[in-house]
Amino acid sequence: MFEFAIFFFFAAVAVIFALVVVLHHNPVVGALALVASFFALAVMYVLLEAPFLAALQVIVYAGAIMVLFLFVIMLLNLQHRREEPTRPVQQFLGYTGSAAFLITLVYYLVKYAAFQALPAGTFNSDVRLIGTELFQAYIFPFEMVSILLLAAIVGALLLSGRSVRASAQ
Repeated sequence: MFEFAIFFFFAAVAVIFALVVVLHHNPVVGALALVASFFALAVMYVLLEAPFLAALQVIVYAGAIMVLFLFVIMLLNLQHRREEPTRPVQQFLGYTGSAAFLITLVYYLVKYAAFQALPAGTFNSDVRLIGTELFQAYIFPFEMVSILLLAAIVGALLLSGRSVRASAQ
């Protein structure tokens, strides 16, 4: 029972910090909130008896990927700009659509997923098995993510208005 309380506490922490990522106007605060959400997720992996995935979560996502995100944010040098006010009709449609999506998502999660029995046994976090699955069955999505990250860096350079030669000097 104590493990469930810790698990749900860190699940709530992850959700709260994920909301901070989406709702906060400052991109640096959003990136740091994402790091906190990653650490809460790593704790949940440990509670699910998957310490290798928890270590990967901290090293790869909270370490390397967030350093890349912060580098791109600092490279863009985002200034606080005054945004034009949105139109009330667009704002209403955005809130209504988001609320309808959230209600539908919760409905289907409760109806189909919440009362399903978990598979018997413990979660297998064998490094060899994970590597085999990642680099045999999922090699194409793995490579597409690396190309997507490269495209994000190139896009950040283009949006910043700097040339590659100027940023290298």
